[in-house]
Amino acid sequence: MTDAPLQRLTAPDRRIIPCREYGPIQVNSRDVLGPDGRLAIAPGVLGRYVRADFKDSELRLAAKGVTGLIPLTDRITIQVQPRFPLQNLTHMVSVCGYSPTALSALREYKATDRWSEWLLDVMADGLLAAMNTISLNGLFRTYHSRTETSSHPHGRINTTATILRYAAQGINHRAQYSWFERTIDNPLNRCLKSAIAFLCAHYVHAPRNRAIRERIARLSEAMRVLHDVTLESRPLSLNDPQVRGARPLPESRSYYRPALELALAILTGQGISLDAHGGDVSLPSLLVKTEDLFEQFVRLSLQRALSGHSKLAVLDGNQAPGRLSLYETVPETTRAKLPEYEVPTLRGSAPKAEPDVVFRMEDETHPLVADVKYTNVRDYADRSEVEQIVLYGLRYRSPVVMTIHPKRADSKKGLHVVGRIGSVMVAQYRIDLGTDDLEAEMAEMAGRISELIAAQSSSGSPAGEALPSPA
Repeated sequence: MTDAPLQRLTAPDRRIIPCREYGPIQVNSRDVLGPDGRLAIAPGVLGRYVRADFKDSELRLAAKGVTGLIPLTDRITIQVQPRFPLQNLTHMVSVCGYSPTALSALREYKATDRWSEWLLDVMADGLLAAMNTISLNGLFRTYHSRTETSSHPHGRINTTATILRYAAQGINHRAQYSWFERTIDNPLNRCLKSAIAFLCAHYVHAPRNRAIRERIARLSEAMRVLHDVTLESRPLSLNDPQVRGARPLPESRSYYRPALELALAILTGQGISLDAHGGDVSLPSLLVKTEDLFEQFVRLSLQRALSGHSKLAVLDGNQAPGRLSLYETVPETTRAKLPEYEVPTLRGSAPKAEPDVVFRMEDETHPLVADVKYTNVRDYADRSEVEQIVLYGLRYRSPVVMTIHPKRADSKKGLHVVGRIGSVMVAQYRIDLGTDDLEAEMAEMAGRISELIAAQSSSGSPAGEALPSPA
């Protein structure tokens, strides 16, 4: 199975336009419209990663909630950056085990010493794409000196060795000769074969699905291409200066470098940085849906930070046991007092109450429920966000509800208490995603929420007099 080589996003003839999540893309309409007046945007991009509309007869393009490099047309690439200050994207992805979406286009990443399991599939696909390029352009060959003796010499006759070894003994029908033989059995190809063999061994024992089967078939084809290359018992080829990049490759074989960088990363357990721009490792462009990642990261960080709390559990309200039905059954004693009524006919699933984070005590009460919102909040949260979490708070009988947001550059981080809606205290928390120590930031958040729960519990009522004042 062979595929065409992947398009390289950073090719010299491509133009990169920066933009932010949910922000406008500053591009001239003539650059994205075809001769027939229709949008000439790359397949699979419009609607999924980019939104288009018209205002005052002008075409407007805007990015959606995905960060990364995205090919917009055959000559334009957009670089979508997070809408909030963020320098811990790689850390967040690693903590959550989140798998970014890989586009069928290559870009460069900076190698790091931090390895994540989700990277192996991406690196395998990147190496297979690079092997396709090598197969199309030709394997790297080197000349090895060979020496033989025969009655039918070819190449260069080694006169001194022939005289000393044969002529001196009266043997005049044999000669020693040498020649140079072209071969693909060299350190570059041995390094690639070692990496492919490593991947084969991994996927052969992995649970089978369609993607795994396709990967195994492509790896088998790559092994066939390198059939005449020695498979090293130990990857000694990693010490070769051309493999390491200490000595340049011939210009005509420069297409080997992306494959070698990936093979090195696979064999040495290197990871990549999603935060840095540019690097030596060519991979399919990785896109991160930051909204989903932010929710997962917040919930997982709280679960880890509060795992030692003997009476408090942190649950995912999007699934059992944290999720509840939105409606409770009306007690029989109450029903008897109601006028004659009918229950609406339900079609499909009954609605659920699904807060992103549910705090549950050992007596199954819920002192706090929270929604994680990747929204741009400076002062008050959007009313619809508040209405949703207050509804969940009433259903869970929680005295405190909270919305959790990334901190804007011009706002204060930490806990903010907004006020009360009926019996429910409404708070919000803003996380500084641009901090140098995100682990400490999340530990501080867990501590403040724990104090908030303890304060409202000690007050003996939902009044929560011990709660911190708004910033």
